[in-house]
Amino acid sequence: MKRINFFLASCILATSVFFAGCNPDNPLKSVPDPIGTLTANISRETGISISGVGGIYWTSPDNFSLGTGYYYNRVSICNMGVMSGLGNITKIPASGFTTPADYLYSAACEARRGYVIKFESFNSNYLDVYVRLYVVEKIVSTSGGIMGAKVKYQYPFEP
Repeated sequence: MKRINFFLASCILATSVFFAGCNPDNPLKSVPDPIGTLTANISRETGISISGVGGIYWTSPDNFSLGTGYYYNRVSICNMGVMSGLGNITKIPASGFTTPADYLYSAACEARRGYVIKFESFNSNYLDVYVRLYVVEKIVSTSGGIMGAKVKYQYPFEP
């Protein structure tokens, strides 16, 4: 009887571990990049420019520099935490967005973290748009300083 109970308990545990590992919302489980993923190296000189919406750049010491475009008035960012890749960002968060004090200034750019960036328009003719972004790694200069970041992103992000 003890062997049967042990066997059943082992089966239940193995099944729950299997299904937890298959959960696409598990941020540490590697999932493929979504269709439409772009890879970019961002730095002070180069960044991601989305026509009419805004831009995402890198600035010292290790931050994103965010700016709005012609049709959008505010940009905010939500750090989704440590994850394995862009495919782990599966939804737009209901809360947690922060707006840097000045739209031309920065928010922390941390490797192996996912972000959702929200561009808002105060004009009712334009809907808010989102970018999902994953920081793959920091780019280190030959002198040893951090000079940018390698990122993967998708625009528009419509889960």
